[in-house]
Amino acid sequence: MKKYFTSLALIAAFFFCSLSLNAADFGLVYNQKVDVTVPVSDLGETNSDISGVLFPWFSVPLAEGSVFYFSAAVNYDTDPFEIIPELTRTDLTFNLGYANISFGRMFYTDSLGIIADGLFDGARVSIITGNGNIRFGAWYTGYLYKKRNEITMTPKELHSMYVKVDYSDFADTYFAPPRTLAAIEYDHPSVGGNLSLKTSIIGQFDSGDDKLNSQYFSVGVSFPVNSFIFDIGGCFELIEYNNKTSPAFAADIGLTYILPTKLEKQIKLSGRYSSGVSEDESVGAFLPLTTIPQGDVIDAKLSGLSLLSLDFIGRLSKPLSTNVSFTYFIRNDLGTYSYYPVLGTNSDGHFVGAELFGRLVWNITSGARMNFGTGVFLPKLGNAAPDASMLWRTKLNLILSIY
Repeated sequence: MKKYFTSLALIAAFFFCSLSLNAADFGLVYNQKVDVTVPVSDLGETNSDISGVLFPWFSVPLAEGSVFYFSAAVNYDTDPFEIIPELTRTDLTFNLGYANISFGRMFYTDSLGIIADGLFDGARVSIITGNGNIRFGAWYTGYLYKKRNEITMTPKELHSMYVKVDYSDFADTYFAPPRTLAAIEYDHPSVGGNLSLKTSIIGQFDSGDDKLNSQYFSVGVSFPVNSFIFDIGGCFELIEYNNKTSPAFAADIGLTYILPTKLEKQIKLSGRYSSGVSEDESVGAFLPLTTIPQGDVIDAKLSGLSLLSLDFIGRLSKPLSTNVSFTYFIRNDLGTYSYYPVLGTNSDGHFVGAELFGRLVWNITSGARMNFGTGVFLPKLGNAAPDASMLWRTKLNLILSIY
């Protein structure tokens, strides 16, 4: 069944859009990526990844207040060379004035941005009221391309991320793990004046053999004070796995200072916490549905990990902007963290190290943008593996859009 899903969706998309092609908007986006990682050691091996994505898209009104949007992607990688097709955002949206209703493949990000982020298949209803906004939806992940969202909640799912797509075994090597996601969210932009509130209840349920279910209860607030913005959020999670239920926790806090300059500039100090496995195992490691990378050099998963960050974000001129960040990584248990450097059983240090990363974004024209970033991860600034090699990483991203 799965191997025919993409073809059927493409046929349906062209059928709907043929109803009113004269009013359709078309576009093409090309995204070229170059990623080079270099361990600073005689024994280190340089890893380079040259890949790209071509996104054709179009949108067309079907009736008053309704819009059909279709997009696809042709992904390619050079090591080894492979071409992988993908159906990306494809949804039908009805605007009723007081509510929006969407069906299809759509983007979803949880209110705190730490649980789920990416494309999902399903339906969502957004209701606008004078006392805040209410959203609820339900989605399925089993027909997505597995690299789009990176669902790695179990060891089996983590292993599947490294298995190349095999067209002779397409159904077992292309699709994401089959999970169902449901969410109810509420937000209010100005509770009692300047306070912004967002809260959600999210549940995800495993449809595979190795059952792991989890529920999330999150709340976040934001409020400005003169030139400062304070952000505080927290999440309580329940994980059901191997006939055991474990609680887990995550928290996010930030303080942003808006500089009094003509061009937009800000400095942000932030902290992020995710619980690790406690010694008596009464508390589990926080486990998000999708892997949302933490940091720019090591791309760690927010599970059993804490981060302290200092960022400068600013516009240098109309076409140029920059971001410089310093992030320190701390593991909250000795077993969950599995990113660079590789930590053996003999390591009992909790301080992993720090990374320094800088990024320059150049908006060349309205249809062209270049993003260049480089940085280094320093294990010697921690005690988990102080003798490990530094890790350099450089990223180049070029985006061309034709409308």
